[in-house]
Amino acid sequence: MGKEATYYQILGVSPSAKHEKIRAAYLAKARKLHPDNFQNAPKREQIRSEELMRELNQAWSTLSNKEKRSKYDLEISSGKSDNGSYVSSDSSSYEEWTPEPTPEKTTPRYATEEEMELTWFAKLVRPFPLVLILVGVVAVAIIASIGIDNKDASNRPGPDVRPTGQPIACMNYVAGSKGESVKCVSGEYDAIIYRIVPTGEECPKDLKEVYKGDGEMFCVFDDINPN
Repeated sequence: MGKEATYYQILGVSPSAKHEKIRAAYLAKARKLHPDNFQNAPKREQIRSEELMRELNQAWSTLSNKEKRSKYDLEISSGKSDNGSYVSSDSSSYEEWTPEPTPEKTTPRYATEEEMELTWFAKLVRPFPLVLILVGVVAVAIIASIGIDNKDASNRPGPDVRPTGQPIACMNYVAGSKGESVKCVSGEYDAIIYRIVPTGEECPKDLKEVYKGDGEMFCVFDDINPN
């Protein structure tokens, strides 16, 4: 059996890390290791993803709670911590592990009549200067950048100024970039919920959209709480 990893090693943070850094590390690893990302992977890769995700959730559950973290830190300092019911063979596996690629089946194909015509056209335009092609590439890049700038504001970071409306609850981020409603206890939540709307309906421009589940979205204001 390998050497047991601490919750801090699993999340890739130092024992002195603040709550926000721990949460950011958890979300980054959860997005990478979530089993939904391995639905088409080999069975053993799916099982490995589920194991790492369970360990990650257990580490987050302890280190995100002040009382649990304090108790856990005491257990580490006294050498009595057993990290619950799991043992990780290598804490670096959270950074380095990636699924094995699934080989794709290839079948022989033959050029269609349209492709043959395109081949003839390619021979026709071959003498044109390379600079014309470069001009076309630049034009496409400019058009694409304009499209990116005009994306819906809901995909941009939330506002810095707290809304004036009355909040209805608080929220914590969970795996899969979702949110869950929690009590508004100081230092124990990530954002404030001001409205809940059906999926597809936009939140007010001063609020950020977070998926709630069951066809609904949280309209929230991110609130950075000191640990």
